[in-house]
Amino acid sequence: MKTNNRLTWGLCGAIASLTMTVATIEASLTLKPVQALPEYAIANKQKQAKPKVVRIAGNYKTVFTPEILAEAKKEGVKSISGQWTIQPNGTFEAFLTATSVRGEVETIRTTGKVSIINGKVVSRVETVNGVKPEKLPPTQSYTLLQDGKTLQADGLPVQLVRQ
Repeated sequence: MKTNNRLTWGLCGAIASLTMTVATIEASLTLKPVQALPEYAIANKQKQAKPKVVRIAGNYKTVFTPEILAEAKKEGVKSISGQWTIQPNGTFEAFLTATSVRGEVETIRTTGKVSIINGKVVSRVETVNGVKPEKLPPTQSYTLLQDGKTLQADGLPVQLVRQ
């Protein structure tokens, strides 16, 4: 009889343990979606509230002020031109070509990411001529002008004009 009591208590303990485990799993399954919904809704609202990079995606010509061009000529540069391509996913590729008065041409290619933060377009260079620099340059912010197609570099006399 003692064996049967031990067996009975053992089975009762196992069943109680199993029941508590199943109850805990059921409770967590019913609670998780309820807890996740508000977080999902908040995250979804935040994503919708952020302006999308798609609005500024496209090809841009780099336009320099006459002062920059005059300074470059003093340094022996005959002409400077630039081209940016911003993809809808926020990546960019930019080329800057400088021709010296001797006819030498140098092209610098940069790649990186563009995002919109607090209404400003912000770029972050990740590679220069295909190589990740040891020290990344600081981010650069741009203001989208009222014409809807010109990005003015904040603090720099350079504009990107959508083509």
